[in-house]
Amino acid sequence: MKRIRRAVPPFVLTALFSFSLFGFGQSPQPRLKGVISETSRATLTGSLSPRALRAQDMGAVSPEMTVPGMTLVFKRSAAQENELQELLTAQQNPASPLYHQWLTPETFAARFGIADEDIAATETWLQSRGFHIDSTAAGRDRITFSGSASQVKAAFGSELHYYQTEGEMHFAPQSDLTLPTELASMTAAVLHLSNFRPKPNIKARTSAQPNYTTLVTQTHYLGPKDVFTMYDVNPNSLEPPGVEVSGSSVAVVGQSYIDTAPVGQFLGFLELASTTLNVVLVPGSGVEAVSPGDEGESQIDLEYASGIDRNGIIFFVYVGDNQNYDVFDALAFAIKQNIARVVSISYGTCESLMSATDLDQGNALFEQAAAQGQTLVAAAGDAGSTACAFYPSSTGVTPAQQQALSVNYPADSPYVTAVGGTQMAPGTFAAGSSPYWATVTGSLDTVNSLLSYVPEVVWNEGSASIGIAAGGGGASAHFSRPAWQNGVPGISSGNYRLLPDVAFQSSIESPGFIICSDDPALANKDGLTPNCSDGLEGANNQITTAGGTSFAAPIFAGLVATLNGFGQTPGQGNINPILYNLASNPTTYAAVFHDIVSGTNACFPGAANCGAPGQSGYPATPGYDEATGLGSVDFDKMLTAWPPSNTTKLNGTIILILGSPYTASPGDSIPLQIAVDSFDSASGATPPTGTVAVSVDGAVVNSSLPLTVTNTAQSMANYTFIAPATAGSHLITVRYPGDATHSPSTVTYSVLVGNVQATGSFTLASSSMTVANGGSGSTQITVTPTGGYNGRIAWSLSASNSTGTFSFCYEIGSPVVSGTNIANLTIGIGSACNSALPAARGSIRSLGTRALLKEQSPLHGHKKPGISVLAGLLLCGSLATRRRATRPLLILAITVLSVVGAGLTGCGGRSGNPSSITPNTPPITATLTLKGTDSVNTAITASTTFTLTVN
Repeated sequence: MKRIRRAVPPFVLTALFSFSLFGFGQSPQPRLKGVISETSRATLTGSLSPRALRAQDMGAVSPEMTVPGMTLVFKRSAAQENELQELLTAQQNPASPLYHQWLTPETFAARFGIADEDIAATETWLQSRGFHIDSTAAGRDRITFSGSASQVKAAFGSELHYYQTEGEMHFAPQSDLTLPTELASMTAAVLHLSNFRPKPNIKARTSAQPNYTTLVTQTHYLGPKDVFTMYDVNPNSLEPPGVEVSGSSVAVVGQSYIDTAPVGQFLGFLELASTTLNVVLVPGSGVEAVSPGDEGESQIDLEYASGIDRNGIIFFVYVGDNQNYDVFDALAFAIKQNIARVVSISYGTCESLMSATDLDQGNALFEQAAAQGQTLVAAAGDAGSTACAFYPSSTGVTPAQQQALSVNYPADSPYVTAVGGTQMAPGTFAAGSSPYWATVTGSLDTVNSLLSYVPEVVWNEGSASIGIAAGGGGASAHFSRPAWQNGVPGISSGNYRLLPDVAFQSSIESPGFIICSDDPALANKDGLTPNCSDGLEGANNQITTAGGTSFAAPIFAGLVATLNGFGQTPGQGNINPILYNLASNPTTYAAVFHDIVSGTNACFPGAANCGAPGQSGYPATPGYDEATGLGSVDFDKMLTAWPPSNTTKLNGTIILILGSPYTASPGDSIPLQIAVDSFDSASGATPPTGTVAVSVDGAVVNSSLPLTVTNTAQSMANYTFIAPATAGSHLITVRYPGDATHSPSTVTYSVLVGNVQATGSFTLASSSMTVANGGSGSTQITVTPTGGYNGRIAWSLSASNSTGTFSFCYEIGSPVVSGTNIANLTIGIGSACNSALPAARGSIRSLGTRALLKEQSPLHGHKKPGISVLAGLLLCGSLATRRRATRPLLILAITVLSVVGAGLTGCGGRSGNPSSITPNTPPITATLTLKGTDSVNTAITASTTFTLTVN
């Protein structure tokens, strides 16, 4: 296997960020009048989660239940918000002296945060209510605290209840929150009082889907190099002589620990440049834990973001096993810490299922990202124009609500670029060579066989059998129409934000995208995952293809990062005004955009949750439309038309951190060398001069570290990093403010300190069960943690000592374990495995795991049809046992462990092809052994044995 090439030396991270010390302005003025009183209370209107309102109320949680990581988020004053809007406008106006003068998190907090007196008063009130203060954000706009459910009820006037939905048990407040009147007036939201998580969508097809370029059949698939061809990206030609194109960065956000090996294998097999990867676990979000479906989503996002931004730095920011935290917390952390210039998120939640307070506090956070120069890119969704369609009736969403026109958050925010879906026009991707595809003459040709741009239509592969599968789009019902979303032909009248903004290839098989992942949620009917450890074709001699706007979003994020690197820019901020300005000129629009004029994102008649024809979607039309936005782009033409960012013509700079390890122990003293290089290496160039500022976890630890000139293009400084005592990811940020001839730059690097894996142990207890042949039955598995164990369990089930032959499949709820818990194990016999098993119920976080185990019938060693999967915005999942992945500075292609357990709850995926087998001599008995292993720390394991009787 080809080893991944290194684009940068080991232990070196580089990025081009902004540094701006302007505009500290006046410190925020206190808004609370001393001590918070309890004389009157006010309702935090819109704080009740619609998902809790529509789910089945199962009663109050235990008053003693601990609720960790609750977060009170303040909102800006009216004066601060007006000032921020003026700043955001000036930052995007080339005629303004503030054009692209981005704020740092520190300067943003100084101007738009909360007064220290207000934070102190609020902390005092929380403590008086019995809460423990965990932290106060460096951005001075939120306080994190912990306490019990009874304390929540007393302080916020709402009891926490369990809610059952989709076979899962969640908790959330039963009503809108109330707070002391003076505090309510300046509170945006109270987060982490519920554990409803946004979900990626994964759908599987079990028929043969040979949509990959192969020497034998000459059929086709897409990889990053084909994307370069499709959208006119030539990274080699983007580097003029004497100019180093670098400094780009992308943060992918997720909500699961991942094994990075499949990502490295993907890059290696497709001959892509090496990628520098920083893995960041959000502090306070729990220990590392694999979340099924979420892991595959993040691996796909990283493969295509890093495959497009070939020389950049990729961050993976994720949350741990604390179910109060989700991918939106990872997104918030990437913004609050200003981790990367571009942030990509492939998750979303139907807008009408979000509370108004959550929508507004999220949008305020996105405003901060824009002010800091960060570009946010989000998948518009895979449910066409009906974003709520993927939420079944068991969630309390009525058929009318499922069929209603709706869009996804966060793509609906005007400060986020929403990316919809396209697919190649019919007849353009047939097997064999064509005007669009090269003839494959050898195996290496498969990495890039597309010859040119291919005409596109709206992505819509929905059908009565697989349901809705189309690019998201429509009008927000919450966010107002921004001023820049006007002046382009095709934009309909109205007062609300329209999406998507742009659209890119998203199809499953027209053609689909190649993937590598060891997430069993992406397993085929044989239970084999596309982990690529045996090559792109895998153990079943087939390539797995996938689709969804989960590909379109990281692809566009990678393109924006590439644009940043080529332009030597400290970021673009919210690029939507630029995109629509380019489209407002007919000549520029025709050159930069591929206007999609064919297709619709309406649901397929007969598909589940499809409304009346003509009322369920939007057609593609000339100019802007709610199916594909402005269309896809010609990157080379966009690069030429894009307004310059570096209007001062200063020499670009890049920061290198030498000697920084990925991991450390608390108290370790780590010497670092900080090098500031000039992009301009031409004769007569001068080295950067001045000082750099160093921050750790958002707090400045040295504001003026002097640089020493080492050569004509480089200066250096020394800094010693002392690893903090708190276990988890810690961020080192170095900022160079620039000098008379050099532009500012910033680098961020993550160091994992201490152990963030689960510790302790657990035991399992089970009871025997009897199941009829062709039927299914359930039993409860008691999980008892000891030694403080807290984590997520992966399962495997094996049979022995059978008195006859039979086939079976199983599904087991797999909640995060923090106390004695019950997991429901459901076993199907014979023909029962040909239909979905009942979803596991009765646990706080119940995720289905299904696997087929057929006695004396190996799963490997025979060729089966390929499989296509759809990776988008809702989850059906399973867990796999794996070792803790090595954390390389560069993603390495290394062998991964085989997975156990595969398939999807209610998603059509199933291991094997079971049939009803009449027992030889009924009844048959067998000994079943259920093994549970922590999803990351595989040293923690336990098993239980019971008897299964088949009648």
